[in-house]
Amino acid sequence: MFGRKLVTLFLLIIATFLVLYSYGFYKKRQTVSQLDGKIKMGKYTDALASVQKLQESPVIRMISKLEKEDPVIAYNKGVIYVLMENKKKASAEFRRAMETDDPVLKARAIYNTANIIATDMDFSTAAMQYTEVLKIDPDDFQAKKNLERMRVGEQQFNTMFSRSNRNGKTELRH
Repeated sequence: MFGRKLVTLFLLIIATFLVLYSYGFYKKRQTVSQLDGKIKMGKYTDALASVQKLQESPVIRMISKLEKEDPVIAYNKGVIYVLMENKKKASAEFRRAMETDDPVLKARAIYNTANIIATDMDFSTAAMQYTEVLKIDPDDFQAKKNLERMRVGEQQFNTMFSRSNRNGKTELRH
């Protein structure tokens, strides 16, 4: 009799866990699907609030103790931060998203990180990031195009700031 109650209790605990985990998964997917619409309508603050509300929910906090942050959520937060012009937070979220096993999501996160780096005119680092994207997806036309832009930008930057020594004077070329 005692063994039967113990088995019943054990099954009840497992069922509760599965229901909570399923609910958390459902809420994550629902939030992600709503983010796209909010972003397209320019409601960036509202989109970020939705993600933060999701992350603060007790079920999601409990599940997050068992698994790391969902890379899809991190990626979408990165997109929102880019649109809100917060490059530092966007970069941090894209780095979290890069930890995924999904090659498409990883390539997108690296690509967006490269774009952020490119805006800071760090052409060689951005070029390395675009090269990483091309290792994942060799047919990514936009990454190829941006890689070429970084190479041209680096050449122009080096040409503009290269120094020459004429008559003992160091000059900048224009």
